[in-house]
Amino acid sequence: MPHIDTDRLKRDCPLLDVVASYGIPLRQSGQTWVGRCPFHPDGGRPNFHVYARTNSWFCFRCGVGGDVIRFVQKMDGVNFRQAVERLQGGSLRGGAAHPCASLRRAIPTPAREWGASERACLAAAVELYSNRLFSDPAALDYVQRRGLRRSTLEQCRVGYARGDELVAYLRWRRLPVQAAVRVGLLTPGGREFLAGRIVVPEVRGGQPIWLIGRTMDLDSRAPRYLALPGLKPLLGWESARRSPWVIVTEGPFDWLTLRQWNLPALALIGTHARAEALRALRRFERVYLALDNDDAGAAATEELLRTLGPCAVPLALRDVKDVADLAAAPHGRRAFMRVLRRAMRASPHCTGRSEESNNAKEATYVVLSESSRVDRPAGS
Repeated sequence: MPHIDTDRLKRDCPLLDVVASYGIPLRQSGQTWVGRCPFHPDGGRPNFHVYARTNSWFCFRCGVGGDVIRFVQKMDGVNFRQAVERLQGGSLRGGAAHPCASLRRAIPTPAREWGASERACLAAAVELYSNRLFSDPAALDYVQRRGLRRSTLEQCRVGYARGDELVAYLRWRRLPVQAAVRVGLLTPGGREFLAGRIVVPEVRGGQPIWLIGRTMDLDSRAPRYLALPGLKPLLGWESARRSPWVIVTEGPFDWLTLRQWNLPALALIGTHARAEALRALRRFERVYLALDNDDAGAAATEELLRTLGPCAVPLALRDVKDVADLAAAPHGRRAFMRVLRRAMRASPHCTGRSEESNNAKEATYVVLSESSRVDRPAGS
């Protein structure tokens, strides 16, 4: 075999491009890209890390890593020479039809770099998925069994990605499919990233900026949630930001439940709050923490109490795992309101911002004085 300039090969075939050509979804986390490891059943926290600066990868579960050549060797089950030939010729098992350098456009780009085409594709996807939800009996039955009313689904623009419609719909709308790949809606091979999932968008200024999808199949080995690449926003910011107090939850369905009850709420999308999210939460006079009733939720609650200080108040949920479990319960809303009222009575408001403090007291009074009306059926 003639001499191989491996440094040049790695420059011509960036690892991020090659990983994308195999249809492996990655999301950016600081200077690192993170996803599910393709070399073992990666059902928990994503363990596969790609470091763009060093053009290397490592799995913290397998304990295996390397460069782009080593990645192709393991993915395709070939030796070093065969991996080099595939990278040089672009004939990767993942289906890349062009040399690696031509795949750069297929890597999802950060939202701050989106243009009009990318934003239009995202808006079109939300429209398609929302319409599909109300015409798909299985998907609609799933969300209604979870206790969500049609009015809530419409207001929050919840949808369902069937998985075989987006490309045709974008072409019908005369939108560039490649822009949907850059957003992360489609894999480089044209597969819908959120296929088979209930999709919840984060909307700012009337326009969707991010999507997260939840699987309906709890027996599947696929991750329960998948989100578009990029930093996770605080879900529900637009509807909650003007309230003097807010309820913080973990997941999208928790947030949808609280929105259905007309309560100001935000979802962390997990248990970790980034620095930007913490700064946003400090704007509220009072932050009520309604995270999951498990070990991870308890640890996250303790961390938020330490970080946010006396303005953070935990809500003690009993006999349920999370807020979403209360949505379908006969008197779920009433039970949650009892917990919320108890926390409001027990915790004096923070001081130092008189106008906001007055607003918080007025909003608290409304909740405390509200009569416990009988919950409406979930399908009404």
